[in-house]
Amino acid sequence: MRLLHGQFRRFVWTGIFNTVNGYAWILGLQVITGQPLLANMLGYGIAAVIGYIAHSRYTFRQQPSWRSAAAYSLVIGGSYLINLAVLKWSLNFLPAVVAQIIAISIFVVLSYLGQSRFAFLTKHDSSLS
Repeated sequence: MRLLHGQFRRFVWTGIFNTVNGYAWILGLQVITGQPLLANMLGYGIAAVIGYIAHSRYTFRQQPSWRSAAAYSLVIGGSYLINLAVLKWSLNFLPAVVAQIIAISIFVVLSYLGQSRFAFLTKHDSSLS
């Protein structure tokens, strides 16, 4: 149980770091390009690469592998598509910064569930589901 508690704590801290990092990229790219959707796409791309390395090595203490990279890509890709749909819809009636926060929040929840239950699942973890 202590291992899972430590792993969850690492997931939260890594997630906070990567969310702040990704949001900084998104806002910076939004200022540079003037395009909220392009900034969102590029920011998430950069954050996805950093997030995979951080979560595989620090959070889940695994060596990066093709299997986890593929599963992580599916999780991030699916979460991102939902994020993008929410962002596009929200931009119809909210300021871009607020719309980005809402879209990011949804992404974070979906990403956590997918990573912890699919992308970095170990044989030990599979008995917990």
